[in-house]
Amino acid sequence: MRGAWLVFKKEFLELSKDRKTLFFTFAMPLILFPLLFTMMSKLGRNDAAQRKNKPSRIFLVDQGRVLEPALRADPKSFQLVPRPETELNQAIRDQKLEMALEIEETAAAKLVRQETFTLTATYDRSDDSSKLALERLRDLIKKQDVAWVQARLQTLGAPPQLAVPSRLESRNASSMALFIAKIMGSFLPYILIIMMYAGSMQHGIYTTAGEKERGTLLSLLSTRMPRNQIIWGKLLYIFAIGLLATLMNLLSMAVSMAHLFSTEAASAGTKAAQAAMESGGIGNLSAVASPATLGLSFLLMIPLGLFFSNFILLGGIQAKNTVEAGTALTPGIFVVVVLGVFSMAPGLEKMTLLPYVPIVNVSLAIRKLFSQQASAVEYLIALGMTVGLAGAMTWLSTRILNRESAIFKV
Repeated sequence: MRGAWLVFKKEFLELSKDRKTLFFTFAMPLILFPLLFTMMSKLGRNDAAQRKNKPSRIFLVDQGRVLEPALRADPKSFQLVPRPETELNQAIRDQKLEMALEIEETAAAKLVRQETFTLTATYDRSDDSSKLALERLRDLIKKQDVAWVQARLQTLGAPPQLAVPSRLESRNASSMALFIAKIMGSFLPYILIIMMYAGSMQHGIYTTAGEKERGTLLSLLSTRMPRNQIIWGKLLYIFAIGLLATLMNLLSMAVSMAHLFSTEAASAGTKAAQAAMESGGIGNLSAVASPATLGLSFLLMIPLGLFFSNFILLGGIQAKNTVEAGTALTPGIFVVVVLGVFSMAPGLEKMTLLPYVPIVNVSLAIRKLFSQQASAVEYLIALGMTVGLAGAMTWLSTRILNRESAIFKV
């Protein structure tokens, strides 16, 4: 293994001379994720604040003035606007108003007869402001319905409890921390696997097909070092780069998410938010995304990284140049993306055969680790299968690349 170690050191020495590559491989993740999460958080808060402080513009058709007084009494939430010049649906899509509300003509008479009348609300489901208008309207109608029912009961001389035979009280068995951890577990494996493959591929092409183009591979092969030692050294280098890239992204995301949630918790400021934190809310996120969870997740990525490294090494050395290597290895990214997106689908953890599907079972195991639903059997199956695939791929790539026809392909 001394020769493999020398090749490994040689590749890292070459990497240390390229400051741009070092920056984008190791420093960029530490900057990217904090910046990304901070920007998303600020944009989300600003957008929500703007919608909350702005009244919903509504075009109202209410001949009996059944709901108009209630809408006008709440100017912070509703603003009645005249009919737009364009067609109503188009005006809502153009964001000239958030909703068109039409109340049937006989609503006032039906209300007097204690009958049910219909309100028709037209809104844009794809627009957050329009959805907020519908939520505000539902809250208003709910309060107004209570007032109307109380008035009817008073007329009949019946107690107010007549309309409320039961009251449902719900208790959340989960916590905000677990909810956030489940969201993290759904997309975290997808990001880590892509980062690992992409980072390994970039450096793998440089140290295989790139070395062919530079003419340094022949010089390396002309030494007394055994060929399999050279192959092992390059494999270790690609593997180490992939693991380092994954580790940097994992640490960056963990720190960024922890900072984001602590900021959100601090800005909440309400007694309800503080109570949620004390009872296992955002403040206890570290208990869900614990070092054990992160460590077991990273352990699954190790054999997967070795599998990717062998695939990249095999494709890179057999390519004539870097262009051919990139063309051969790029489809692997699409395969990883498709499997990653598939692993994010809801209800996936209930499918019994998925623990036996390579790569997907790694995503599924990490997802269950974060959601505190991990199964030791499924975890060991995913780990064992990935280790087996990595070992088989290592044997295959070493066997193929020991042939002169593979390395000296022209």
